[in-house]
Amino acid sequence: MSEVWAVELEKLIHSQYAPFWNASIGDRIEREDFDFVQDFKNTFYQSKKKHTYMDRTGAIQFIRKNQFRSSFFRTQLEGLSPDDDFEAIPFTTREDLQLRITEIIPNDMDLSRMVVNPTSGTTGLPILAPNHPRAVGCYVPLIEWTVEQNGVVPKHSPQSTFAVQLCYQEKTIVYATTHSLAGGAKFAKINLHPLTWKNPSDIKNFINECSPQILTGDPYAFEMAMNMGLDYKPEVIHSTALELTENLRDKLKEHFQCPIINFYSLNETGPIAYSCSANPSWMHILPHDIYLEIVSNETGEVESTGNVGEIVVTGGRNPYLPLLRYKTGDRGELHYGRCTCGDHFPRLRLLSGRKPVYFMKSNGETVNPIDVARILRRNPHIYQFQMEQFAKKKFICRVSTSNEFTKLTEINEESGSITQGNTLQIQLRSELESLLGFGSEVQIDTKFPLDGKKQIAFINSYLDTLEKTQ
Repeated sequence: MSEVWAVELEKLIHSQYAPFWNASIGDRIEREDFDFVQDFKNTFYQSKKKHTYMDRTGAIQFIRKNQFRSSFFRTQLEGLSPDDDFEAIPFTTREDLQLRITEIIPNDMDLSRMVVNPTSGTTGLPILAPNHPRAVGCYVPLIEWTVEQNGVVPKHSPQSTFAVQLCYQEKTIVYATTHSLAGGAKFAKINLHPLTWKNPSDIKNFINECSPQILTGDPYAFEMAMNMGLDYKPEVIHSTALELTENLRDKLKEHFQCPIINFYSLNETGPIAYSCSANPSWMHILPHDIYLEIVSNETGEVESTGNVGEIVVTGGRNPYLPLLRYKTGDRGELHYGRCTCGDHFPRLRLLSGRKPVYFMKSNGETVNPIDVARILRRNPHIYQFQMEQFAKKKFICRVSTSNEFTKLTEINEESGSITQGNTLQIQLRSELESLLGFGSEVQIDTKFPLDGKKQIAFINSYLDTLEKTQ
């Protein structure tokens, strides 16, 4: 980090309006990573200009490159030719990423640069996805390209703040940093929750003071920002992680008075697509180095253009996680052809994204499901989960767990009576009820299947019923 970058970052961190920072994060970009990302950016921009994206031939070349470097690839391709038997190659599943990740990582990889980012848990099946700083660094040109399509010119200056990420959670990390791949431009992740600020008015003052070009976050965070009266006008909004409904997109556009970009990205795949500026209900495939297929859930066969099925990804630039026909668990349809927006990469329409769900306390406050996921994800006995609110104060937490979690034990309560139970379940219930507010009751159901599939993780049938009756 240069001296100028450090001075500007210190100003941001020690602003009188700054939140209570609780983490220090850098981009870990070294000289060779910087050159790698610059080469990637040049190739990516040229590919967009010339409309050259990865097709099946490119996917086959990618598979051949990794066929003898990864024992997982070698096993999956046993007896098959990538050229002649492409559609017979077994799919990679989320369960493979959970249980066979060491087989997927190429044998000749230097593991010293590995960083591990667990998925958020919003699908109920957390995955520990290994990644490399240079692959994460490639997000910068990919994101910058999407905002450029909406008229924004990124400022690569240490005096500027490129983005502020918004979230609204009871607990999460908040930090400020600089991006060496963006000329030292600053970035901050802040939590809108009042507990992370000295004064409620500091939120508006901090954002106005650092004046970010874009605001990023999930739809839940943006909805909370609107409810809190945040009136800052960024140059563009970048929404990701959860499904952005058409209704909320229109509200955001009216409130923040800027273009709204819907971003489709998974921790295990990286960015996949972004919303078309001409028709935002569709998304264009973003990078040039991934190959998408749409496959039937019933037959496993590849669907032709315009038919709906599961989205399958091959390729990518994460050296620790080469993707071989990876089933994302998301559904959509794919179309080819020229687009009036000028991006002629294939168009994708998501049909079942991750809908935003929140839980309600009895006093009317909302709880971000990410806080629920945080509690469940860090419990080593829980492998997969689903949480449902079915009444004003009543919840059910369905989990697939270790035997230790389900085995009944006898405990002595303060009254002196003896009750059968399991201390791990009691501890979990207590922690969840504390989060969900006074008077809440959480039932633990240990019969949730461990099937490796992407399940609906959060359901609010109580709120759905209220909305239907109003």
